[in-house]
Amino acid sequence: MSRRSTVEDPARHANVRQLVRAHRRRFTVSYVCQVIGGVAPLVQVLLLRSVIDGLVQDRTTGSDVAWQIAGMLGLGLLGVWMTYAARVVSTRAAGEVIADMQSSMFRRLTTMPIQFYTTVRPGAIVSRLTSDANGAEAMYTSVVPVVVSGVTTIVASVVIVALVDPRLLVLLVVIPVAIAYVRRAEARINQLIARSFDVTKDLASSAETFVSRDGAVLARQNGQTEREQRHFEEKTRELAGLTAATAKAAATSGASYGAAFVVITAGALAMGVWLVAEQNVTVGSVILIVLYLQQLQAPVQSLLGTRYPRMRSTIALDRVEAVLAAGSGDTPAARPAGTTPTEQPRAGQPAPALRMRGTRYRYPPVSSYSIEGLSHAGDALSISFLPITGLGGDDRGPTADARPGAARTDALDGIDLTVDRGEVVAIVGSSGAGKSTLAGIAAGLLDCDEGTVEIAGNAIQSLDEQQRAALIAYIPQEPYVLHASVRDNLRYANPDATDSELLDVCRAVALDELVAQLDDGLDSVIGEKGHRLSGGERQRIAIARAALKRPAFVVLDEPTAHLDTATEAHVRAAMDQLFAGAGILMIAHRLSTVRQADRIVVLEAGRIVQAGRHEELAEQEGRYRVLLSSSVSS
Repeated sequence: MSRRSTVEDPARHANVRQLVRAHRRRFTVSYVCQVIGGVAPLVQVLLLRSVIDGLVQDRTTGSDVAWQIAGMLGLGLLGVWMTYAARVVSTRAAGEVIADMQSSMFRRLTTMPIQFYTTVRPGAIVSRLTSDANGAEAMYTSVVPVVVSGVTTIVASVVIVALVDPRLLVLLVVIPVAIAYVRRAEARINQLIARSFDVTKDLASSAETFVSRDGAVLARQNGQTEREQRHFEEKTRELAGLTAATAKAAATSGASYGAAFVVITAGALAMGVWLVAEQNVTVGSVILIVLYLQQLQAPVQSLLGTRYPRMRSTIALDRVEAVLAAGSGDTPAARPAGTTPTEQPRAGQPAPALRMRGTRYRYPPVSSYSIEGLSHAGDALSISFLPITGLGGDDRGPTADARPGAARTDALDGIDLTVDRGEVVAIVGSSGAGKSTLAGIAAGLLDCDEGTVEIAGNAIQSLDEQQRAALIAYIPQEPYVLHASVRDNLRYANPDATDSELLDVCRAVALDELVAQLDDGLDSVIGEKGHRLSGGERQRIAIARAALKRPAFVVLDEPTAHLDTATEAHVRAAMDQLFAGAGILMIAHRLSTVRQADRIVVLEAGRIVQAGRHEELAEQEGRYRVLLSSSVSS
């Protein structure tokens, strides 16, 4: 979307305006104070004119002067206090708006489709929530108040001059001439600022890409480190030059503007002398117009000075609005208030842990869930069950045909699958067969396009986030561990769990020795992303956390991949006990982990092609036997 079309869009910043509207009373009070604070000094000059004319014409008494001086004092204090009040109130209101923006963006970003998180870097999210939101604050603390105050001062000055003597308005004609000259100078400043934004973006991209483990490895393996250093240095020098050129252009503009007003003031004084001598205009009126010209210089210059902060704030507001206007996509549909999941027993038996009927899923194009300026095609993070897709809408998943004109295929094509309570079902298949996509749908992280998915007898689309979480436990291959204590990590799934329950579950997954060795036991902080733990220990934390939920259905994505043989056997036995009575769907990337499963389901190109126990499938001609042979040979 072009910049012009964005500006002309009547719905631009609609969501931001809604947030601002909630604080309109405070903003109204601040603007009223701003207007009073701007008008008071102008009325003060009118009293000064009366004092001067009275003294020149020798018709002023002591009491008159005293009242006039007292009035000037009162108006001066009123202007100071109103300006102070306007600043305090507007700053408070702006702070509330920014807080609402950040909260609303966070709420929106945390309810985006899961695929969205493959298109952004964490640093970009943090920047959008902090730098962009704070950058928008200037619009409400600097730009709008300056516009209100400046316009009030200019309009009130023109009105007062016209009331004093309409002929004096001739002196104000020269102001637009000065403004037009300065506007031409500022056009150059805007070009320099726009270029500096582009260079800053390049610098940030280089820093984020190559001051990282993966970027550093890429550059060193290809002998490009020095080239990237030179590129970065060139951009820093270009930015320094742009900054200097912008400062010079701004200084030139300011100096030109100041010189223009010096000439205007001198001309006004000369004309005033002529009016006093030839047109019977009072001396006080001439002094009034000269003072008004002096007072007009500041607001006019301030209005011109808002162009840069207004540009930055508008860009920041565009970026905030892009987040607020984004759809929440795959968020679970909310059930009516007060309802809870209910199982639907059949013939006296509890409903299966999982039932999928005719389930189809197609990888959506990135454009359907991306946010302009925040999402980047081809710059996806690693999430196993979400293959990268292109912004143009063509699937890049393994089941898609990339040939021009070829029909897109489903990642899952008509899946019929049931997992009973207490049953362990393993999903196997070659890379790209759809295993992790199936796990994502079964875990409630993705919504299928067609068919039905039931968890413990409940249609998964009818469950909100809390209800899904109560029924389903998902344990990924690379579990996420919070930068918090062991206790907080475990209680994240069940805040009401007692210390006794925590220790019991730690003992079950062979974490009790680790907890005993830590200085503060359960209160020991395990570091950002669990850096104090090994991969196997993080997996056991995830298993223990899931067990505390007592779920009806468990999705395991190779949860023992990082464990040694002895620990794996111990943890598997523990899971049989911890998840007793729950249905378990296991995504297996190593066939050695599925031999003891109650049933093995073989996926190929998004379809179930075989199902049975290991012994049965190993004897049959089919895909499982091919996979088994490949795993043995490897």
